[in-house]
Amino acid sequence: MTPDLEEALARLRLEFIEMAREWLDEIDTAIDDIYNHRGDRGEQFVDLQRHIHTIKGSAGSHGLKLVSLICHRLEDYLESTRRLEHEQWLEVQRFIDQIRAAMDSGSDPAGSEQEKIMAGLPSSATRQLTTGFSDQERRQVVVLVVMPAGLQRKMVGTELASCGFDISFAKNPLEAINLAVTLKPQVVLSDQEFDTISGADLAGIFALIKTTRDCHFAVITSYDEMTGELALLPHKVKILKKDKQFMESLTEYLMGIGLFGEI
Repeated sequence: MTPDLEEALARLRLEFIEMAREWLDEIDTAIDDIYNHRGDRGEQFVDLQRHIHTIKGSAGSHGLKLVSLICHRLEDYLESTRRLEHEQWLEVQRFIDQIRAAMDSGSDPAGSEQEKIMAGLPSSATRQLTTGFSDQERRQVVVLVVMPAGLQRKMVGTELASCGFDISFAKNPLEAINLAVTLKPQVVLSDQEFDTISGADLAGIFALIKTTRDCHFAVITSYDEMTGELALLPHKVKILKKDKQFMESLTEYLMGIGLFGEI
């Protein structure tokens, strides 16, 4: 890399960080206004989502992977919630404070420290826990939902979050691979139909990756017959039909692998 190019990239990185800090300041103000019932909550919420999405999309390209990951987890938190309760805005503020700290550090921490930071973020699992278990018996169960954004993804995410699962979303298999290596989900629920890598392909890839090979994997499909690559899936990969009984089938699957008792 030539010195001129290095200098240009460094300048662009600094410009992004300065702009991102301004957006974070605006988000701080929006959270404070929403928490104290000032202004138009809907407009403030939309602006907050837009700023977070912009920071997430740009941070990785400027060498701030942790910032991008925290933004992604904040988007997961917001999408898996039907409507944030008053006190939950304090948890949103925790995300913002952590984004700011990661940005101010100037570089990503070592892997173990990064995992500690990610594990300490608020999640749907810490918001809504199934009763009947002591704190020692509860553990965080991460479910990675691989679906394009839309109504079905929202329904699946909010339903699982209401049961106490920690939900993360990926819009396609490529994004899922990147997230799974960091988040180490216990369960992956993936659509079958994607333009490039199918859900069945993703199941095969995860089986080859050390950090994901032991996770439970289910492929969601609308096909009536289990033919082609679906018929060749390993026995441990579950196929869930996308029909009127889908949520019931999903609940039965999660109960069958014993995860409801682990929340």
